[in-house]
Amino acid sequence: MRRNQHERNEDSPPPAPSPARGEGKFKDWPVERTALLAAGQTDGVLSDINFGEVLPFVAKPLVKDYLANYVGPILESQFAGLSRTDPLVLDLNPIAFVAGRSYMDLSVYLNMPAVRYHLDSLEAVDQAKGKAIIELARAGRLRPVPIPPQARARLHLAYVRMGLRSLGWLLRRQTPVQLLAAYQSRTDRLRKLTRRPVEQGSPAALLAEMEQWLEHEDDPTRDGLRHLGVAMFLHTAIQRLCARHVSPSLLADLGKGIPNNPTTVISLDLWALAQEARPLAAVFEKTPADQLTTVLQATEAGRRWWSRFERFLARHGHRGEVELDLSTPRWAEDPTFLLQAVANYLRHPSDVPTPPELLSQGVRRREEAAAMIRSILPRPLQWVFGWLYDRYVLWLPFREAAKYVWLIGFAHARQVYLELGSRLALAGHLKTADEVFWLQLNMVRSWAETGIASWRREMLKAREREWQEWTKLRPPSLLIGTREVEPAAEAPPAATSPEKVLHGTSVSPGKAEGIARVITDPHRADLRPGEILVTRYTDPAWTPLFFTAGALITEIGGVLSHGAVIAREIGLPAIVGVEGATSRIATGRRVKVNALNGTVELL
Repeated sequence: MRRNQHERNEDSPPPAPSPARGEGKFKDWPVERTALLAAGQTDGVLSDINFGEVLPFVAKPLVKDYLANYVGPILESQFAGLSRTDPLVLDLNPIAFVAGRSYMDLSVYLNMPAVRYHLDSLEAVDQAKGKAIIELARAGRLRPVPIPPQARARLHLAYVRMGLRSLGWLLRRQTPVQLLAAYQSRTDRLRKLTRRPVEQGSPAALLAEMEQWLEHEDDPTRDGLRHLGVAMFLHTAIQRLCARHVSPSLLADLGKGIPNNPTTVISLDLWALAQEARPLAAVFEKTPADQLTTVLQATEAGRRWWSRFERFLARHGHRGEVELDLSTPRWAEDPTFLLQAVANYLRHPSDVPTPPELLSQGVRRREEAAAMIRSILPRPLQWVFGWLYDRYVLWLPFREAAKYVWLIGFAHARQVYLELGSRLALAGHLKTADEVFWLQLNMVRSWAETGIASWRREMLKAREREWQEWTKLRPPSLLIGTREVEPAAEAPPAATSPEKVLHGTSVSPGKAEGIARVITDPHRADLRPGEILVTRYTDPAWTPLFFTAGALITEIGGVLSHGAVIAREIGLPAIVGVEGATSRIATGRRVKVNALNGTVELL
């Protein structure tokens, strides 16, 4: 595989930025762009939202290289319609880093017609950020990285091919059904890979095998983001078709009870486990989640339940709370979050619908909404709606499907790196296996091929110090060059005091009132039934919390962000884009959520 600039030029950590005067912020943020064609560009625009997914961690050097060398090309190839090994994919690698945090290089993405001609789709995954990005583009401040004319022509030709292929997928109703089966087959093969012992084989062989999961020609997830694009197109098409005739709440009901969503399947499987744990409810109630593993193993009943739990982990243990950070444990390594979720499920009130009942109700409401919309629409539009809706139900699971599969490969990569770290520690080159993440990919690869360790202890300590400093920072959401984007002038506040009423975008209608629970780290999320979940963002790993929550409030998100899709599916009232929600709402504060008009009232 062709090496990119990020891997070649990072033999030592970048210099720490100089603090600006005043509030302890940075005048110029440390920015690293991985696109080869971005070298020398000083006004590129970077965003911390990677199409609705926040990467909230400061990446250690090996993780940064993995994101830049593997994840970046995956994203670029799928949005550009090129193969992963195409040189243009590395020239336009969309991954960038700001103080070690992964950002989306918008100036690179803008070269791709699939993004450039559909900028409004950014609002679907993050309402506020997407709007700001569109305004930057209209103002001429978001300019694409310069590329040769022949490269631009190739990208447009690939875009036409993608469009024709997507049209073919849409016309054949069986396409999503066949793709889901192919995804499952791919999942089964990757699971076998992760179950194979990594203690055997040379370091070079382990690295080569780890990379092979990216290169299979028969991998259906090679088009995973394009499949997601079809789902987004169908969602947008239905919204626009019905907007003048149908209420937003009725349209939202079309997203309820969608089958085959792998993220929802995890929560249902966990709920089933919780029901089997009913005889152990007292143990779960009185034992801290991080001690449950030991306590459950001490009794025969606990061991029987644990054996069932291990079967769950064999299926879904490749997920984790911060799952794109390879340096953090997966559920299979540390199931604390899942055990806490089981404890929360065991507190589920008997008079409140269970997760399976919620989904069954969702299916019924979705079908009722579809029938109602057909009766409301003018006759010429009824057939069009039926055609779109029929496919929408089949394609919406692809909002989550590809990531579920990819993360099995990520979990295997973590296994391999930790095994190599163990060997390095045994040879005295590292103190612990986890220190392998302070190395760079080229260092690990060079050692694997030659047996020579090219690093010094002082370098590892310096990288750890830099990482610790960067974890204390929170870079701005949007940057031009190395500077924060100045916010547009805000409209004067409404008559109601902003301290009492917060505003956002409703993505799943409904109303709820309850005690707020602000959660910034889901690892030990003790969310009691009916509490209002308040967080900066959510990703699929947070989904088990949704069945406990009374409502969802996030600072980030849009109608097709992960949290929004799942919230609509189970009928959880949800509002996204509530600025400063995690700081303006305190845990224990009673709040009233109106996800019909997008307001949160602090009581």
